[in-house]
Amino acid sequence: MKYIIAIGIFQALLAAVLLLRSRYRKNADDLLISLVICIGLHLSIKFFIFTFVEDQQVLTMMNTFIGFCYIPLLYLYTLKTIRPELVTASKWYLFIPFIIGAIGYFSTVCVLTVTSPNAYLVLYWYNTISLYTLLPLDIIFSCGIIYLAIHKLPRSCQEKKLIIQLASLFLCIGVLGILFTIFSSTIFSLNYLSRSIIYTLLIIITIRIITFKYGAVIESAMQGSNQEMFLSGANYGVISGINEEINPALSNDFLSNSSLVVNTVVEDKEPSRPQKRKEILSQSEMFKILLKLEKAMEKEQYFMESDLTLDKLSKLTHLNKYHISETLNHFVNKPFYTFVNEYRILYVKDKLTHLANQNSSINILELAYESGFNSKSSFNRYFKEITLLTPTEYVNLIEKQVGV
Repeated sequence: MKYIIAIGIFQALLAAVLLLRSRYRKNADDLLISLVICIGLHLSIKFFIFTFVEDQQVLTMMNTFIGFCYIPLLYLYTLKTIRPELVTASKWYLFIPFIIGAIGYFSTVCVLTVTSPNAYLVLYWYNTISLYTLLPLDIIFSCGIIYLAIHKLPRSCQEKKLIIQLASLFLCIGVLGILFTIFSSTIFSLNYLSRSIIYTLLIIITIRIITFKYGAVIESAMQGSNQEMFLSGANYGVISGINEEINPALSNDFLSNSSLVVNTVVEDKEPSRPQKRKEILSQSEMFKILLKLEKAMEKEQYFMESDLTLDKLSKLTHLNKYHISETLNHFVNKPFYTFVNEYRILYVKDKLTHLANQNSSINILELAYESGFNSKSSFNRYFKEITLLTPTEYVNLIEKQVGV
């Protein structure tokens, strides 16, 4: 079982690191980060117990209290996805079972440490109360989360499928927990089996979160036959080759016209999904390119250059522009200007939060130009698309949170 727990700890740590360093986070994603961190802490405590504790009673009966966090965090993630303006701190009462469970857990640990004659009785009651409270709550609220996701989230919402899948996994944990609790009293070996299955399901939850956020599961359905094709550096070479094959005499004219089209794409153009094609680079190669691009954006802040283009970014990062285009279009599934403008919006959000905390005057348009945007309309459109709020609504929200 320790090997399963160790794998789970690694997966949770990996998920937390990837989500924390990702520049594609939405407001609700901090709740997913908290969820995978809680899973990591849960499994770490279990690893410590199974490695260093020899008392058989503790090994078989000592439940952790962190499980009380899972469903509230997923429930808040669902609410935040439905209503982005929701202040999650207003739902603090959802964590009352977690607080009570933590008090009971550490009280039991203290009693066991001082070797009180009633230690095992205290352990029995803690285990019984926590178990028969946690499992029904998991089942009831998991069903409620699934109902909310189905009826409150639109069919086009990408998070809808993730929420339903995570809630279903927690529902399975609750149902299996009850079944194993009933039958483990007659078959002792079921205790070991049940814990192994539950820890495996927690691993699956962390993996599912990673694959969702990093686009490992790609939707097969296209937007429609009238979807506009995005002419990028990656497919530009393919189109040029086709043109040469059809009419070599017109090759030079076509190439010059195509180059003009590519170089005149501006941030005000409504971004469309890139055309799918066979990938040239491997997944690992594209991942390395993405890491280098993110590092360059974070440290050098190239996004602040209002005239930043694919060619210019290629020269600044010493990366092949076609490789950059393929990585963005087919690994993160985003056009070049969407990738750049997400950094600009994040920069503006950080500045707005800082100014609100300092109780300083805020000039949104000035920050927009400072971040690299060329027009107010482009900034407003991307800000609403990424944050689901207008700039003014976002300022009002953070001022409300800091009490300005």
